[in-house]
Amino acid sequence: MPNKDQLMAVGQSCSEYEREQVQAVRSCESCQNWAGETKMCKLDIFMEQLTNLDQT
Repeated sequence: MPNKDQLMAVGQSCSEYEREQVQAVRSCESCQNWAGETKMCKLDIFMEQLTNLDQT
């Protein structure tokens, strides 16, 4: 399971991010695509997005 820093970093840069609530902090945890008992992205792009952050 990803940590809070990873969730925030990916949420900030993800092009598929869809906010659940207006005042929510931008993070995977506040995205409509983040759900399920496994607490992972429904679009199955979290790891790809995280890996892309490491490339400079």
